[in-house]
Order: sequence, then structure tokens, then C-alpha cells
Amino acid sequence: MKKKIITVLLASMITISGGMAIAHADNHGDTNWSNQYRVWSPNDHTPARRKTNKTAYYNKTTATNVGYHTIWAALYDGRDASSGHSYKSYKGDVNYLWNNAVEKHGKGVSVRINSKSWNNGYARGAWSPDSVR
Repeated sequence: MKKKIITVLLASMITISGGMAIAHADNHGDTNWSNQYRVWSPNDHTPARRKTNKTAYYNKTTATNVGYHTIWAALYDGRDASSGHSYKSYKGDVNYLWNNAVEKHGKGVSVRINSKSWNNGYARGAWSPDSVR
């Protein structure tokens, strides 16, 4: 009887713990970025990093003097990885950028966040190619 109770308890614990899986992103440490914008040169980007899974890119804008800047997912060389998804990012915003980088180019592809602002100014923040969301 005691053996049967222990077996049932162990089976219950295994079943319960199986439903509590935690999402794990491989390359989710933050890298700081600082972008400069000019009306004659409105584009800038983050440094490139390797992407290891299909999660969204993570971005947090910590400072800006241009109101907002528009951001989207890109590959290391600037090619689009957003399929048209772009985001307005204001100071204090956290954005999770939709992308298809791993689906189209495989694990380990280098990626970056492209940005644009038709203003004279700057934006700063932190980003990672993989997120824990």
C-alpha cells in the first residue's frame, strides 16, 4: 500500500512539473546601442548579434531626444527580416520585434535592429536577438 501511494505521488509530481516549463532563450543578454539621426541621414542600426531561436527580438529605448524612432527586425547586412512589421519606440518603451530570421536563414544568423528618424538627434537603449517572452 505504501509503495502504491509513493508511486501515485511521484506520478502526480511529474505530471504537474511537466506543465511548468520555462521558456529559455539562448542569446538574450542585453547589448547597449546608441544611434544618431540626421534629417539628411535618418537611418541607423544596432550592432549585429547571432540569433539562436525563433523568439522575438527584444528592444528597450532608454533615452531619446527625437520623440520616437521607428524600428524593425533586420539581418546583419540590413536586409529586412520583419515582413513589414515596424514599431514606434519612445523613451521607456519595451518592444518585442516580430521576425523570420531563423525560419528563413537558420540558427546562428547574425541580426540587428534597423531604425529611422527624420530628425536631428539620438536614441539609446539595449537589445537582444532572442527574448524570454
